[in-house]
Amino acid sequence: MGIVVVSGLASGVGKTTAAAAIVRVLQDRGRDVIPVKVARLRTSTTLDIGTIEKLTGIKGEDFSDALDPIAVVKQLSDAGKTVVVEGSGGLSVPLLGEDTIAHIAAKLDAPLVVVSGMDDEAVKVATQAVHFAHACGASVEGLLGGKLPAGADLRTRLILMEVANATGVPFIGSLNDGVGSLGAEAFAEATQTIFLPEHW
Repeated sequence: MGIVVVSGLASGVGKTTAAAAIVRVLQDRGRDVIPVKVARLRTSTTLDIGTIEKLTGIKGEDFSDALDPIAVVKQLSDAGKTVVVEGSGGLSVPLLGEDTIAHIAAKLDAPLVVVSGMDDEAVKVATQAVHFAHACGASVEGLLGGKLPAGADLRTRLILMEVANATGVPFIGSLNDGVGSLGAEAFAEATQTIFLPEHW
């Protein structure tokens, strides 16, 4: 698998730490991984790629200002890199012209991971998001829970299984709230709760 795309349902659900976790798991599999951004929100001043580097030790690239960021990502993949593309904002937010991150995943012919919150409302919203992504032509291949509250009960931990059952998209794990503040070694241990498909 040359490219994986990661998007949150909205800002603040743990998308950046989820992308970092996927980068780390793929690196541990021996992949030559590079995290990238292909677009930023106009109002964004955060440097998500820098956060991923802090958590994984892997330097990323921001191609938001490139003339054709999708072509750049394809070139990296063709050169043997495993590219993890982190979206910006929510799944349905236009990023490149009218294209959302779901459209971008479809154009890259890459699996899309949807990062969701872990509250009751997440089931409804995540199910709608998966259907939206499918309508955009994207292949959603994983649901990942972000910011799992400390001391969460079993129902909360498994809430996204309901989305998996409703959509057929596999639940690939969750990350505890606060993992983004860990050092690289502790973060690596935290990624053991993420189970990516073997063909990635």
